[in-house]
Amino acid sequence: MFVKAIVGSKGSGKTPIMLDQMELLAKDKDLNIVFIEYGKTVDQILPHSVRLIDITEYPVRGYGQLIAFLAGMNAKDYDISHIFIDSLLTIADDYDKEHLDEFLVDLNTLAREADVHVTISISSDVQDLSENALRFVEN
Repeated sequence: MFVKAIVGSKGSGKTPIMLDQMELLAKDKDLNIVFIEYGKTVDQILPHSVRLIDITEYPVRGYGQLIAFLAGMNAKDYDISHIFIDSLLTIADDYDKEHLDEFLVDLNTLAREADVHVTISISSDVQDLSENALRFVEN
C-alpha cells in the first residue's frame, strides 16, 4: 500500500505521530516531503525541509477536488516522495463513508502511479470505518 491512515478520535495524538514520522524522514536530504493541513497550526514545529501547504489557501472542497489538487501537485513536482495530509475529513468536508472509500482507492492508485507515499490522519473511531477503509489503517 502506498497510502496509510492514522485513525483516532479528535485529540488522540494523530498529528504528533505524523510529525515524528516526518522528522525521521527529513533526516534524508534526498526526500521531498509535503505536509498538507487545514490552517497553519504546526508551521513552527515542522522540520525545515518539509514543505507546508495550508489547504485553506486553495479552493479545494471535497474528495474529487482534493485528488485533483494532489495529482496536479505531483505533476508539477514529480520528485515528491512523501505526502502527509492532516485532518482529511475536515479538508474534504465530507464525512460520507462511501465517498471516503472511493477517495482512498483513488488516492492509492495515484500514489502508486506517482511513486509517492501518503500518510493521512482521520478523526474517527476505527470501528466506524468501513472494511475497505480499514485496509489502509496503520497499526
